Amino acid sequence: MLSSKNKEKKYIKCIESVKSKSESNKLKFISKLLFESFDSWIFCGFYFQENDKLLISEYSANKIPCSPIEFNGVCGTAILKNKILNIDDVNTFQGHIVCDKDSKSELCIPFNINGIKYVLDVDSNIYNAFCEIDEKYLVRIIKEI
Repeated sequence: MLSSKNKEKKYIKCIESVKSKSESNKLKFISKLLFESFDSWIFCGFYFQENDKLLISEYSANKIPCSPIEFNGVCGTAILKNKILNIDDVNTFQGHIVCDKDSKSELCIPFNINGIKYVLDVDSNIYNAFCEIDEKYLVRIIKEI
């Protein structure tokens, strides 16, 4: 696993890349950039709310994500509570939606774009993969959208 210092360096580099892009589809750029930057990440993508479901927007992963999904999983709960959810072991989360059996931990960050509710969803193949550093820098990246 990355040291805190190395993790921060990677995030700072990612933020600089996002800021320098005038790309029309920043969600696609961000999901690809982050997915390729962190070895243990097996999914990095964005879901958005449409009525009573969450639909996949842009993502990077080795497998096709679940879509649409219900609000009982980590992503939906993050949106409903409007709260960052950092789950060290997804198997302990009541209602976890298994899209990839290799997913061990998950970080979901809800946000809005023009009144539409979104969530950044990141999955890792190791337990306890995410910390406050991830939360801090991913929120900063989302602010660049």
